[in-house]
Amino acid sequence: MALKSTLARKAVKTTAKHTAHGTASKLKRDPVRTTTLLGLGALLGAAAVWLFGRLGSGDSASASTP
Repeated sequence: MALKSTLARKAVKTTAKHTAHGTASKLKRDPVRTTTLLGLGALLGAAAVWLFGRLGSGDSASASTP
């Protein structure tokens, strides 16, 4: 089990480094496009979290009332 978790941690660390390097590289090449796309992704992600949060709270509230 220790080997499996060690490999999983290394994979996550490597993936995070690769993603950060790629994002930094894209930001250097085309800063406006990259900033726009990252901002749009953040907004869409926030909207999805908000929507699922509202749906989840609505379901539990309606389920508890008779």
